Amino acid sequence: MQALEVPEILRVLGDFLDYPRLAAATAVCKSWNTTFTPFLYRKFEWTNACPRRPRSFVIQDNVDHVRIVEISSKPWFPLLENCKNLEELHLDPDFGEYHEIDDSWMPVATLVRQNPKLTTLCVTKPSNGLLRAVFICCFQLRRLEINGANFTDYLMTDLLFNVCLRLEELKMIDMTLDVALGKGTATWDQWPSFPRIKKLWLGITNEWHWIYCGVTQQHEFIKRCPNLESLTWSFSKGPIPTSEIKDLLTPKKSPCPKIKAFALHCPGLDPSLQEDKWVEIFKGCNKNLTSFGCMQVPFGELSAQALIKGLAFTLTRLRIVASLTNISTVLMKVLTSCLHLVHVECCSARLDAQDILGIKRVMLEEGNEDPATKKKVTGAKIKTEPLPKSIRPPAWGCKNLQTLEVDICGLQDKAPEWHRAVLKQLATLKRLRVLGVGSYSSENERTRDGLDFRLSTGLDTLRSLTMLETLSFGSVRQEMGEQEIKWMIKTWPRLSCISGWVHHSLDRRVELEKLLKKHGITRRYVSGFDPPVQDESEAESDGGPYVYEDEEYSDDDDGRSEYIDQEEVNGLNDDAKDILDGLRKLIPPDNDSDDDDDGDDDDDGY
Repeated sequence: MQALEVPEILRVLGDFLDYPRLAAATAVCKSWNTTFTPFLYRKFEWTNACPRRPRSFVIQDNVDHVRIVEISSKPWFPLLENCKNLEELHLDPDFGEYHEIDDSWMPVATLVRQNPKLTTLCVTKPSNGLLRAVFICCFQLRRLEINGANFTDYLMTDLLFNVCLRLEELKMIDMTLDVALGKGTATWDQWPSFPRIKKLWLGITNEWHWIYCGVTQQHEFIKRCPNLESLTWSFSKGPIPTSEIKDLLTPKKSPCPKIKAFALHCPGLDPSLQEDKWVEIFKGCNKNLTSFGCMQVPFGELSAQALIKGLAFTLTRLRIVASLTNISTVLMKVLTSCLHLVHVECCSARLDAQDILGIKRVMLEEGNEDPATKKKVTGAKIKTEPLPKSIRPPAWGCKNLQTLEVDICGLQDKAPEWHRAVLKQLATLKRLRVLGVGSYSSENERTRDGLDFRLSTGLDTLRSLTMLETLSFGSVRQEMGEQEIKWMIKTWPRLSCISGWVHHSLDRRVELEKLLKKHGITRRYVSGFDPPVQDESEAESDGGPYVYEDEEYSDDDDGRSEYIDQEEVNGLNDDAKDILDGLRKLIPPDNDSDDDDDGDDDDDGY
């Protein structure tokens, strides 16, 4: 039985394989090597988030396959001198902090000039020379992200606006456009519109930049994007710009009538006087708006009522991050009223279990005291609180919900029946693909105020979530065992990622994570948590085309070969070895010797 050698089919499979599996696939035969090598070396990353670095000879031998580069330091640039097929170039935000002198950007500008096929560029504090290179060479550029740009002269502004004529997506954060956006200047008047821009993230985060590019100037820039579909607007000072937002979201008068997604980011606002602004905004809001987000913006009872009244039948995505008010009751109203919600991303919003189960409503109707107002007795012996007999969980309005990310709380010192009842309510959302139910604080301490994912507390009630791909419980303390992990693997066939600690004990967690890894389930750790544990055997066996971060860089690496040699194959991790063994079963044993030329160009042994 011969190995599958249809390149068209193999190329489709390449998009779904991770690095170990791609490395194993390239070692099967010559045709597989030819097909999968471009996928294996398509992306290189040199950032603090990447635990391993590519070897120098790997880049030099496979430079034609490199399409995506993420980089944070200049010393790696010599390895990219021959890269001429890049499609995406991402410079880490730290890169621009110490390279503001134009000469320091020369390697980047040179790299941009020799890669005219660039479609995505992300930079911090770019120089005139870099923007000039982008303007002259990158005619296929469609996405540009600029952080900390200081456009203080006409030349730099002209270069930026010329590039904007080609863009479909533009992100400018922490910027200064004092020359460009002054009223009546020749530079600004010659740019009537940017018709291709469909997605825009515009904002200022440093307060001292406010005097240069205020709300009016930013509003003027947004108005010149008539085909805008998605807008994220960021401020750092002043009240919510109600009139400007209404101008953009009012259907008949809007200069951007195609806006379907809107998000507002206003850190540092006074929460006491801002919430009523949403009522005014949503009153005449565009009914085509399907996505709404507010980050670090006051959002409470009045805001939710206005949102429900204006967008209950059109909203499909809701994102609330770091809201300055407690919105458990508010969020529950949205989840039960907005019928077409598909994605709810409210990582920092606390959703009380009593609201999910309707306990507060029942107690208020019966005239009992709201349990949230009861005073806690300090020094008393902690007892588990039983589940009340009379609960009326409200029905979810959004039955087609695919993403739910909230911080479910109010479960500390509660009996297992509480957890089972909440999980049973979540089980009715049968289309869920992403379920996040934990807090996302940066503290390493585990909290007990969250859902307990054990079979004894109701994990088995989630058997209806057969489409689940990602499960996240953040910093919530868990005590899962092998039984729970095996149940997840068997019940959720699409599960590919678990975020958080499956067990608070280090030794037990390592054992359970090995079981997850064996079944292809990755473990993602929230930023600020302890890094994943790597045992010595894994570190020693992980070889191939990468070196670990603490290894010294050397240009004198030996052992170059067109294919991955046996030593590198032996260095693959356990998952890749299993796959490679399975692939080799598809290849018949080689009976011909090297001396007998069968007329085939394939190397013997493949």
